[in-house]
Amino acid sequence: MRYEDVPESVKMIVRNVGEQWFPELANARIKVLFDLKKKMSGGKMVLGRIQKTTDLLRHLTTEESNSDEGYDYIIYLDKMIFNNIEDEDKIRLVRHELRHTFCDFDSRTTPYKLIGHDIEDFEEEIRLNGDDMAWSRRCAEIGLSLYEQEE
Repeated sequence: MRYEDVPESVKMIVRNVGEQWFPELANARIKVLFDLKKKMSGGKMVLGRIQKTTDLLRHLTTEESNSDEGYDYIIYLDKMIFNNIEDEDKIRLVRHELRHTFCDFDSRTTPYKLIGHDIEDFEEEIRLNGDDMAWSRRCAEIGLSLYEQEE
């Protein structure tokens, strides 16, 4: 299996980050999974990613989500990296992934959408991470090192 459910402590981080920075997601149902395999994209280590669920995924997750609608988003976090970075970097990573969300409450279908980066990152994340602009590169280096040790 490539994915596994995260422990309650990780779900709590996602909830806390959502409450603090993304109140518009208060009613969004978000599934969080650990990705157990190294993922690269464009030559860079993928620390995490978020996806809006498809109709099929929503259907398959209705029971688990305790909703007739299933989950709205799925966040994937690299387990090796997430379990080996500082708490502040965990918050930065989750906040970055949630920054991809956009709520369009006038939508006739689902209000939950995804957006890309403003620039290579998000302007707001650059401001919030001004004390440690290299956090994602540092986390990726930790992950690459750990994966190399595992091989």
